[in-house]
Amino acid sequence: MAKKIMSLSTINAILNTAPIVIQGATRLIKLIKDRGDDDDKPVDEIPETIDGIKKEVDRLHQRLDMNDESNIEQIKLIEELARQNESLATQLKNTITHLNRITLLAVIAATISITSLFYLLSS
Repeated sequence: MAKKIMSLSTINAILNTAPIVIQGATRLIKLIKDRGDDDDKPVDEIPETIDGIKKEVDRLHQRLDMNDESNIEQIKLIEELARQNESLATQLKNTITHLNRITLLAVIAATISITSLFYLLSS
C-alpha cells in the first residue's frame, strides 16, 4: 500500500507542477515575441543636432537596458524550468525504482505460486 501512495504522490507532484511549467514556457515565449517586435520597427532618421544625438543615445541605452532585463528574465525562467525538470526527473526515477521493486516482488510471488502448485500436484 505504501508503494501505491508513493507513486500517487509522484503523479500528484507532476500534475501540480505542470501548470507552473506551462506558465514559465508561456512567459518565455511572450518575452521572445516581444523582443522580436522591437526589431521590426522602422529605423528613425539620423538626428541632425547634438541634442537629437543625445536623445537617440538615451533611447538606445533604454533599449539596451530593456534587452538586459529581458535576458535576465529569460535566464530566470530557464533556470526555474530546469529546476522543475530536475525535480520531475527525480520523481520519475523514484517511481521507476518503486515499479521495478513491485515487479520483482510480483515475479517472486508468481514463482513461489507456480512452485507450490507443482508441488501440490505432484504429491
